[in-house]
Amino acid sequence: MRTCGAKQCICTRSTHIPPGVVSRVEGEKFPSYEELLERAFRLLPERRVGSGERFMMPKFEVNIAGKKTFITNFGQVSDLLGRSPELLLRYLLKEVALPGTTDGHVAVIQGEVKGQLLNKLLERFVREYVICPVCGSPDTKLEKERRGVFMLKCLACGAVTPMKAF
Repeated sequence: MRTCGAKQCICTRSTHIPPGVVSRVEGEKFPSYEELLERAFRLLPERRVGSGERFMMPKFEVNIAGKKTFITNFGQVSDLLGRSPELLLRYLLKEVALPGTTDGHVAVIQGEVKGQLLNKLLERFVREYVICPVCGSPDTKLEKERRGVFMLKCLACGAVTPMKAF
């Protein structure tokens, strides 16, 4: 064995092999870049058929009875968005300027509000308070910091964004 003089290196061949690098077997040919690329594409999983989005925008199921508007799937929508029903209802009530309450998993608004308007407000809520503005991921948490400032924390990219309170 001869040493090449490098720190902690004992070379047994005519070329230098740094420590930690596994040498190839004599006569073995390394694959070309194109061969490695083809192999990598073969190992990739099949593409999923569909829109490519894993987050589907929920829609409210709205019933109007008399002078009251009932959102029957309100609890399911708030669970899907990962936001408390109280927070979502507070946003909606502020936007439509009407009083309302939650009754179990149903939201009741004191007044007639069209389902189309409620669904547009839901889309705006999701855009502003659910989707991460940095990476576009729906995996976020909305936390209230001191002095009433909301912070949107992304669980995918780690971004922390201050949000305007409502």
